[in-house]
Amino acid sequence: MPNSIITSVVTETRDRIVVRIFRARFCRSFLLFALAALVVFPSFAQMQSTADSGWDGHLVWVLPFENNSSQAGLDWIGASFPDILDQRLTSAGFLTIRREDRRYAMQHLGLPADFHPTQATAYRIAQTLDADYVVFGNYTVARDRITATVRAMEMRGPSMGPTLEEQGNLDQLINIEDDLAWKIAMQINPTLNLDEQTFLAASRDLRLDAFENYIRGLVEPSVEERIGHLNKAVQISPGYVQAWFALGQAYFENQQYEQAEAAFIKIPKGGRLSLEAMFYAGLSYLYTGNYAGAQAEFAAIASVLPMPEVLNNEGIAVNRRGQNGTAFFQRIVEMDPQSPDYWFNLAVSERRQKNYTAALNAVARSLALRPQDEEAQNLRRNLTILKDDPSSLVPSQATAAEKDGSAKETISGSEDSSQAGSASATSNPGTSAATPDEASTSSAQASSDAASADYEPLERIARAYDESSLRQGAFAIEQMNAMKLHSLPPAERARRLCQQGREYVNDGLLLEAERQFQLAVAADPNSAAAYAGLSEVHEYVGSVKIAQQEANKSLQTQPNAAAYLVLARIALSQRSLPDARKNVDEALRLEPNNSAAKGILQAIQAQQGQP
Repeated sequence: MPNSIITSVVTETRDRIVVRIFRARFCRSFLLFALAALVVFPSFAQMQSTADSGWDGHLVWVLPFENNSSQAGLDWIGASFPDILDQRLTSAGFLTIRREDRRYAMQHLGLPADFHPTQATAYRIAQTLDADYVVFGNYTVARDRITATVRAMEMRGPSMGPTLEEQGNLDQLINIEDDLAWKIAMQINPTLNLDEQTFLAASRDLRLDAFENYIRGLVEPSVEERIGHLNKAVQISPGYVQAWFALGQAYFENQQYEQAEAAFIKIPKGGRLSLEAMFYAGLSYLYTGNYAGAQAEFAAIASVLPMPEVLNNEGIAVNRRGQNGTAFFQRIVEMDPQSPDYWFNLAVSERRQKNYTAALNAVARSLALRPQDEEAQNLRRNLTILKDDPSSLVPSQATAAEKDGSAKETISGSEDSSQAGSASATSNPGTSAATPDEASTSSAQASSDAASADYEPLERIARAYDESSLRQGAFAIEQMNAMKLHSLPPAERARRLCQQGREYVNDGLLLEAERQFQLAVAADPNSAAAYAGLSEVHEYVGSVKIAQQEANKSLQTQPNAAAYLVLARIALSQRSLPDARKNVDEALRLEPNNSAAKGILQAIQAQQGQP
């Protein structure tokens, strides 16, 4: 058989494997969430489809751009394009395939994480990811100027879009990437109801040197180098949320858990990264012995998204505080009965409560799913002794010498157990694995002390969880909330959308804010708050004429202080003090205690030379 045919068969087989695994990952996390949602929100099943929820249905995969320059030191730029494009497209309402999911697919295809596929290979991989569009690009740098080109391939067909190009000075890299993101967004969805200036202003507070260090902190092979670059990024820009998150992950990977905790707490609650940050912060607390902190983090996640990995770790934190976490593990095995580790944890927890029959039933289920699990075999042995003849347990003093003599053998045996756990975690996202130190300790106890009076197995922490579960679950929550909004009367739906838009404005997320306000206008064309919100967004991005138009629409609908203040600030910036004073007076008439209005009035008086 020719080599090309062999390669094709191998590739096709791998693709089928990845299709099953990736789709199983998404379906599992979404269905587990949906089951939980049906308990909390019985009307969830009766709500309208995702097509009515605000998501436009475009799943986009942006590949790293090819470096067509001769300067290898600029390879980091290639990885920077997916970062900016993913952020902008996500903010505009598209669903993007993040770097972690791309790495996952590459890993299961046997390809390196930095592999640059051809269009044909990219098309095949995109099929495994169920992507609707694949974005290709390349760039050249000469004399401190960069030229970048990009094309989007629609998977249905497939068909390739026209080439889009941007060029400029290298120090304008972020602006160039924002420009390309806007062009790609409009090519994919020409009816996108967002303003170009809002799109282009989304990176205005991002410094290029901080951005470069952040990207290098993602792609450097050495974890120490990554930590170094990421620390520089957050020193340059202390409010750089993505850099703090990546720094926390790097510290966590390097088992510097206290430093990881300090990084993860920098992630604002309620943002897109907050659930993952809380998950890793909870793990870091577990590994530093702060079980109360770990329980608080996992409980906070579970209140929003009760995934098995989260509940598992919350139950462990409860147990290690000396309380009874058995109910957590009973709930988890109902949600995900195919994970041997969750059954093992239930057995350990039942054993602590001296429920030996229930513990034996649980460990039997664990061994049925993973028969070669030596730690589970030893737990079953210990439970059998405890149930039938506890007096036959060997006193700890008598086994001390045996412990010392068997340590080497049991620690080496623990490597096989750890590898089995990792393999299972890969093939079944619900399984979990302990840290290397924990695996060695607990396996050493299991293999040498099952008949000892001081035998005490440890639960298995869900460290190697399915990375996309929380993100996909969070996306499911967004869709559910959107569907709940759709069932509300138009005026109430617009009010809630404006409330979310205001929160985005306060966080500086202007694209997200504009999208919420536009949805509010679509829900209720008479929403003065929506037009006022749009006017404020356009004021921030420098679209003065549009800001004035939206403020006037708001005032025509209903007089309100927010719109008057937009007009006052614009007039003040244009040195039109009478107009500024007129608008601020109207705002104060409506809201006499409005601190923003008082601040503008003070600025007007200062320019007029008044006390």
